[in-house]
Amino acid sequence: MSASSASFRKTGSMAGRAAALTLAATLALSQAVPAQAGFIGDLLFAPTYDEDYVPSTYGSRADCRNPSAGPWRGIVGGRKSVDLRTIQFSREGCFQTEAECRAFLNHISGYLTLVFTAQCSRR
Repeated sequence: MSASSASFRKTGSMAGRAAALTLAATLALSQAVPAQAGFIGDLLFAPTYDEDYVPSTYGSRADCRNPSAGPWRGIVGGRKSVDLRTIQFSREGCFQTEAECRAFLNHISGYLTLVFTAQCSRR
C-alpha cells in the first residue's frame, strides 16, 4: 500500500464521517425545532399580502342578509391608500350584541387609512 493510497482512505473516511454527522445533525434539528420548520414553510408557501384586502361579511354568520343575523347593525366606511391610488371601502355586518358590533367596527377600521363613518345601531 502506497502513501497516497493511505492518504486517500483517511480523507475518504473523514469525508464520510463528516457527511454522516451532518445528516445526523440535520435530522436531530428538524425533530427538535418543528415550529421553526413550520415558520419556514409558512414563509415560503403562504399566500402573499394583498394591500387591497379589507375583510367582508358576505356569506358569513354576520351577513345582514342572513335571517339569523343579530339585531345590531354595524357600518364602516372609509378609504385606503394603496401605492398612489385611493380606494373607497364600506362594510356592513349584523351581530347579536353591541359589543360584537363595536369589535367589528374596530377590526375593519384597522384596515382603512381614513374612516368616514363607523356606527352601530339596532335594526
